Amino acid sequence: MKTKEETLENLKIELLRIGSTTQRDYDLLRKKGQVYSTTICRRLKLSWPEVVKQAGF
Repeated sequence: MKTKEETLENLKIELLRIGSTTQRDYDLLRKKGQVYSTTICRRLKLSWPEVVKQAGF
């Protein structure tokens, strides 16, 4: 399992690629192999807006 920092860095890269920080856009446009937003939230024990903020947005 990835560390919190690795998870947030991968998320930041993916959100920049997608060009959106919404949970819906992330789940629809994420690359194959990336985990769903709900999985990220559950692992970090944060809501989606909090996860996005921690990722640097």
